[in-house]
Amino acid sequence: MQIATSFRITAALLVSAPLVLGCNMHKMTADLTAGPVRVGSIAMDREADLAFAEAAFPGSLKTIEGFLVNSPDNPDLLLVLARGYAAYAFAFLERKRDKAQFVGTEEEVETLTRRAVVHYLRARDYAFRLLDRPELEKAARAGDLKALERELAEVDEEDVPALFWAVYGWGGAANLGQSDPDLAAALPVIERMIARVVELDPDYEHGSPLLFLGVYYAAKPTMAGGDPEKAKAYFERAMKSHGDANLLAPYLYARFYAPQVQDRALFDRLLGQVLEANVLAHPDLRLLNEVARDLAAFWLEHADELILDASGA
Repeated sequence: MQIATSFRITAALLVSAPLVLGCNMHKMTADLTAGPVRVGSIAMDREADLAFAEAAFPGSLKTIEGFLVNSPDNPDLLLVLARGYAAYAFAFLERKRDKAQFVGTEEEVETLTRRAVVHYLRARDYAFRLLDRPELEKAARAGDLKALERELAEVDEEDVPALFWAVYGWGGAANLGQSDPDLAAALPVIERMIARVVELDPDYEHGSPLLFLGVYYAAKPTMAGGDPEKAKAYFERAMKSHGDANLLAPYLYARFYAPQVQDRALFDRLLGQVLEANVLAHPDLRLLNEVARDLAAFWLEHADELILDASGA
């Protein structure tokens, strides 16, 4: 009887071993690939052709998601996906959506808005997985601000990438999906999360946390919590440290702050700075800077639709 039992156990192990080994091999392959994928993602950052990058993004992201299936907690893969989906939503979907509001159809605007929100939320969800702080995520999603503050106090500089892309994705979705009550209700959570990022590392991703807050306070009317002076302060900080390299700094400053205060002179000067910049000087920011140049050219052509007072007074 004992011999028979041992035989059955051995047989079961022999049958299951290839399955277990196969699973382990898939995970091992994904983990070995993850590091080069993260490092190699800079190739997309260096792309100069916006149309080529737009076509390449979806396939690249889905391929990385395939690796993630075999290694669901891999931090390199999660970071690339969080950053990648946020970049795709902003650089291609939201960029086209903003133009379509002036030169497109209502149906086109609605489609691009819906798609951008979907991808921004994917970025948020992958970033929360990377952050791996269940209590913080729970408090954030529930809108429990007291619990959120306690949890945010526990994060440190190592958590900045995950925390930033979580709030960037969430904030991007909330900005576009203002008719969604759940997204609108998340604004106090978003404020606290980005404030913590700025406390820890305001210069992350070439000043992106500062630019986020600049846009946040400039895009909203004052009765809804907008504050042009706060926006200006954040934009100026970003410009001082990163304005020569990251062309989104002068672009976003012009696009969101200048119309809020109706300063046409500032608008023209900053967008002119974007268009005159040498994009070859910072090759690792080429794609981002090409996006800024594309948008700067568009809004200079449509300045009268944003700023009525051409005097700058």
